Amino acid sequence: MGKINVMNDNLINKIAAGEVVERIANVVKELVENSIDAESKNIKIELIESGTKLIKVIDDGIGMSREDARICFYRHATSKIKNENDLYFINTLGFRGEALAAIAAVSNTTLDTYDGKESTLINIKAGKILSEKIGSMRKGTIIEVKELFYNTPARLKFLKSLNTELSNTTAFIEKIALSHPGVSFTLINDEKVVLKTSGSNDLYKVIHEIFGLNTTKNMIKINAENYDYVISGYISNLNIQKSNRNNMITLVNGRVVTNPTVNKTIKDAYHTVLAENKFPIVVISIETDPTIIDVNIHPTKQDIKFSKLESLTDLLFNTIKSALNQSNNTFKGYIETSYRSNNINENTNIVNDYNEYTLNDKFNSVDEVVEDEINTFEPKKYESIRLNLDSDNEEEVVYNEDEIKKEDVFIKPVGLALGTYLIAQDEDIMYMIDIHAANERINYEKYMRELQSDKVYTTDMLFPIQLEYSKNEYMNIKDNLDEIRKLGFEVDEFGDNTFRVTAHPSWLKEGYEEESTKRIFELMGEFKNKFDRIKFNEKAAIRLACKMSVKANTNIGPLEEEELLNRLFKCEFPYTCPHGRPTIIKYPKYELEKLFKRVN
Repeated sequence: MGKINVMNDNLINKIAAGEVVERIANVVKELVENSIDAESKNIKIELIESGTKLIKVIDDGIGMSREDARICFYRHATSKIKNENDLYFINTLGFRGEALAAIAAVSNTTLDTYDGKESTLINIKAGKILSEKIGSMRKGTIIEVKELFYNTPARLKFLKSLNTELSNTTAFIEKIALSHPGVSFTLINDEKVVLKTSGSNDLYKVIHEIFGLNTTKNMIKINAENYDYVISGYISNLNIQKSNRNNMITLVNGRVVTNPTVNKTIKDAYHTVLAENKFPIVVISIETDPTIIDVNIHPTKQDIKFSKLESLTDLLFNTIKSALNQSNNTFKGYIETSYRSNNINENTNIVNDYNEYTLNDKFNSVDEVVEDEINTFEPKKYESIRLNLDSDNEEEVVYNEDEIKKEDVFIKPVGLALGTYLIAQDEDIMYMIDIHAANERINYEKYMRELQSDKVYTTDMLFPIQLEYSKNEYMNIKDNLDEIRKLGFEVDEFGDNTFRVTAHPSWLKEGYEEESTKRIFELMGEFKNKFDRIKFNEKAAIRLACKMSVKANTNIGPLEEEELLNRLFKCEFPYTCPHGRPTIIKYPKYELEKLFKRVN
């Protein structure tokens, strides 16, 4: 007798369920996506004990006929595609026809649906229909999933705690709500509302409903397109920093997806302005022709491949970088005041930003700030607070009208605190500047300009220097000697594993020429394979800027303080050092008066 057996349908369905249904959030995902595909505008998710006892999804979609209600629980039964060609033009969230069969195979499931003509109520357990009768005649569909994983105890055992399961489900609902702002979502656990969105079709308002006002007011709007992609959405400025990438949300044609290259591109766009271990909040919608993406990679349909990935990454990187460079990223050194309005859920934090809500005739007291004012607030696209501290500055100065009220406002130094922090002020705001971080930013941008310049000026060295390396380092540097010479170094091989440098670029800091040369050569030796000039320039500028900047606890005089301010605010991005640490922290006059109890 042969050893190979053909598995029965029940066993096949249990195995297949493991690919689609790993935890409660997966069940919610599949059911909610079906509701969206059914053109629902209101979707309610009700859980009992985080979904371990009950998962119930109620929608107001188009519903199903009796025949479709029976067939939908078959494996690979779907209304989304009909032939192979449809795989290249997928415009729905679901299409594989696996989810309902997988869920029904490991649970006790009830389907109540009405398509406007006929109503059907089906109960199915372990993949087998137990009963079928007339349903509730309510528009849309209701699906209840009970006893999840009752017949697969191993998978039931690996469910996490109730809080963890609820957290994962909530995270998914947040993301799907952002991808479909025109749909109202309500998530309820144990009869308590966990999350609710309005379905206003306004992405900015949905961000406010999910993340709160403080986050919303620190978001920057982006829009861009090329021949292949259209991107839109919001990215956070540097006042919002997270310890993980969970809030970097990318949406492709309305689908919540993950792509390591896209995530890396977004993080790279924040490089040198955000610390390496910190991450932004981004909600970016990517629209493209379905033929240049592939979502049929994994049963969960969250992984995605792009056939023109470089076109997308270039567009994302340049758009985000440009938006950050032209926006107000000054760090706030105070906790923003919270307000409560009768029109707002008491769990919603209404936060006053001195720059956005001035206490003038419009608001007699802070209590009069109501939700309508919050909802009408829009982030300004590509704002700038470039300040002119030098009348000889050739660049045109752009003022942020919310921050700078008069053209003659300027920042002046007050003094140095603790040998490290420069205190400065204008007529309304006090600033604290980290002199080392500020100097790093100034030097970093200076070195970046020089490294990117086509014009190279060299200076002969009075005493040539010799640089000796290990054999491996020597070979790596030797492979890139042409690149070193393009920078303005005159260099020759000089004996075993040694180079002799007789001239250097004229922009190296005086007194640090030899040390700077060593750093550049060492960095060049780190490129073992293909040399990347862009990465080299950035790393070289960071290393040189850090070493050549004034150190903390270094006393500087009034003229040096003014020069530091002057040069810092001429920088393209004055808000952080190249490692992502703040250079400037602001304290508006009103916030200081609150600290000293001068105002309420």
